[in-house]
Amino acid sequence: MIQIVVAAIGLWLVWQCVQAFRRQWGSQAPAPPGPLGHYRLTPEQNWALALAHPMAFHALKDGFADSAMPAPTSSLAASLRPMALHAFGLRTDLDDAKVREQLSERMRTRWWCLDVERLQAGDDARAAMAFACVRTAFFVRTAAMLGWLSAEQQWQLLQLNAARARDCFGSWQELGTAYIQGRAQWVAKGRSDALGRSLDPEELQQWLQDASHPWSAYAWR
Repeated sequence: MIQIVVAAIGLWLVWQCVQAFRRQWGSQAPAPPGPLGHYRLTPEQNWALALAHPMAFHALKDGFADSAMPAPTSSLAASLRPMALHAFGLRTDLDDAKVREQLSERMRTRWWCLDVERLQAGDDARAAMAFACVRTAFFVRTAAMLGWLSAEQQWQLLQLNAARARDCFGSWQELGTAYIQGRAQWVAKGRSDALGRSLDPEELQQWLQDASHPWSAYAWR
């Protein structure tokens, strides 16, 4: 019963955010990336990618923000592929053509459910939302890197996810504090992902005080 109540609260929070996204998104169209060799990210695109930094920096060293989309090496693709498929709820034995076919529609209709539709008893819904914002940014970019999402859909999803984060949290400090709590409850239940460990408040403060860290470099609003 408790698990059902927690899940219901979490989904209600998600639904409220989705309504805000629809109002904010309106007729805006995402700006596609420039041609290779002349790649320029807009401030909004950099901000959307900055959300993924805790996981992206661990997986790719330099992260995603303020850079062209990296072409993954065979070893990096091999390590990211099963994690991404698991995160999206797809079978790991699907070939890339099937993944592209299924993922495009799944993300179009249910991107906002990633992580928050599987809350467990005792999970804090707000912390889970922050955790979901970071992981969604990371796995959407990963899916584009692996050739599963078009550039247009990638930016639509990343910008919708960024709108969710801004509507649900008031600062990088607020998001980060909730994210650390969300990661702790994720790890405590035996779940894992590309980062594979909990974080502590001291690490968050280091990020926010480091001018080179995206969470410090990009203003919240």
